[in-house]
Amino acid sequence: MKRFHLLITSALCLAVLTAWQLPAPPEPPPGVSARAWAATAVQGAVADVIVTLPGYPDLSPARALRSKREKTRFVVQALQAHAERAQAQLRADLAARGLDFFPLWITNQIVVRRIDRPTLRWLGTRSDVVRVDLDERTRGLDNQAEHQRPKSRAALHAPHSPTAIEWGVQRVNAPPVWAMGYTGQGIVIANLDTGVRWDHEALKPHYRGWDGVAADHDYNWFDAAPEGSDPPSSTPQDVNGHGTHTTGTAVGDDGMGNQIGVAPGAKWIACRNMAGPSGIGSVARYVACFQFALAPTDVNGNSPDPDRSADITSNSWACDPGYGEIGCDVPTALVTATQALRDAGIMVIASAGNSGPSCGTVRLAPATLDQAFTVGATNGSDTIAGFSSRGPSWLTGRIKPDVVAPGVGVRSARSLAPNSYGFLSGTSMAAPHVAGVVALLWSAAPELRGEVETTEMLLRQTARPLTDSQMCAGVPGSAWPNNTYGYGLVDALAAVNVALGAPVVTAPAHAPVNQPFTVVISTTNVTPLTRTGAVISISLPTTITLISSEPPGIVSGNVVSWTFPSLAPSSTLTVSLTISAALPGLVTHQAYLRFDGLPSPIPGKTAATLLSYRLIFPLIVRSPD
Repeated sequence: MKRFHLLITSALCLAVLTAWQLPAPPEPPPGVSARAWAATAVQGAVADVIVTLPGYPDLSPARALRSKREKTRFVVQALQAHAERAQAQLRADLAARGLDFFPLWITNQIVVRRIDRPTLRWLGTRSDVVRVDLDERTRGLDNQAEHQRPKSRAALHAPHSPTAIEWGVQRVNAPPVWAMGYTGQGIVIANLDTGVRWDHEALKPHYRGWDGVAADHDYNWFDAAPEGSDPPSSTPQDVNGHGTHTTGTAVGDDGMGNQIGVAPGAKWIACRNMAGPSGIGSVARYVACFQFALAPTDVNGNSPDPDRSADITSNSWACDPGYGEIGCDVPTALVTATQALRDAGIMVIASAGNSGPSCGTVRLAPATLDQAFTVGATNGSDTIAGFSSRGPSWLTGRIKPDVVAPGVGVRSARSLAPNSYGFLSGTSMAAPHVAGVVALLWSAAPELRGEVETTEMLLRQTARPLTDSQMCAGVPGSAWPNNTYGYGLVDALAAVNVALGAPVVTAPAHAPVNQPFTVVISTTNVTPLTRTGAVISISLPTTITLISSEPPGIVSGNVVSWTFPSLAPSSTLTVSLTISAALPGLVTHQAYLRFDGLPSPIPGKTAATLLSYRLIFPLIVRSPD
């Protein structure tokens, strides 16, 4: 026993002595994250890192500029000028070492690829480097929803046919806006996703890089997610199929009956931010695509041009906060880039996520951000999809989603073949519906293009309210807005009518025959620019007699009209007319608005007055004294 005890004691002493003699693991330099340091611990190991440099410019003056072009130019010039100063020496030194790097001037960062431990130490000790973080790879697609064709047509509560307008397109009220002449023309949507099969028959005619004869992918496509050691693809591709499907919902139409897109008159460009069949993204990939949308480049990432920027970005992906110290658990990882786009007049639309039905499941960026307009998913009965994430935002505590759109059994383009179509479900399918609605709105009211805050307000206020029994974070599902549906189902026609100033008619519900009553008409300019040549008009039935109007209107036959030279932002025009009816019955009143540059009058909602020979008053019974 004594000998055994002696052996144990000797072994313990040797272990302690050996441990005391071994050098402690090297600590990372102050500017290097522990995760990046650990990724290069094994000899020969390499990692991709994001290097943050000092300072960031003030972009707020862009918000006061009048046009989208001015906003975008200001933001890009400010960001690039600051990055040139802050990054100049590091870029030169990286190039001298033969390292592969890509500047993210939108966030004043540089992505450096495949670096080893000595290079990481060199970066972390530089005086012009604030921090070096690991660019962790993670799945960007939230596949908890049932991504397949519904088990039965009955479950959709809407028809699906290659010779009909898709049910989701109809449900967001796009066709009536098309009938007004607005299909998204002049608007560019950037699809930031798994890529796009650009030659799909429903997408090719709407690709900005296609002129009807030849394709030019420069400034219309960028691959921010090359796979392995392969170079970035110079031609749009989509090995997953997700990005092709979402692009189709925003703009797709083959001209032969496959009307799958909300805004077929808009153009699309694309940036791949998720690679491979599984859709693997990273913070650097997401930020690089936001940067491309802000100032598109050639296919090699050179010569950014803000004049070719997108108007809208459609983002059907999620950045998981559980990955990396520069992952989306750090708000500035995506807040900085999305705020830059917002300041530049570019709208960021994001899917809410597929982690429902529990409350507080809007937990992944960009859906959690104030800078993103977040979209939940509904089915053909306008009921929230079980998978659709509920608010509030995990990051801010504010109500999310902002609105909802169709996301169950959505038929759109697939990447399997140029004429392939298929069904998918998810909030990924809902977000591009809203991207298309914004394109319709901005084509109808081009003065709203670049006015992100005003546009978001319009979409919220004109959405069709939907309620639920679920209470989330103390907000009842019966409230408006709520954390299940947000402000409700997005409505393209309602948003366009309000943006264009659809006149509102107020009239009494009942009036006596041969007695005068008053009809009031009003219209409000909700846009940030002054409108000129405004004309309000109303047609009077032959049974109606005009007694007077205020201010005096012009009478031509049975039409009364009022002309105003201008209508300032946030201002309201109000007119009224006093009329009487000789016969009993229901009389409807509908007014119209026209102004300079509008191709056709905007009809307002109808109001009705029931004319009778006498008014029936309710009987008032006095209680005994």
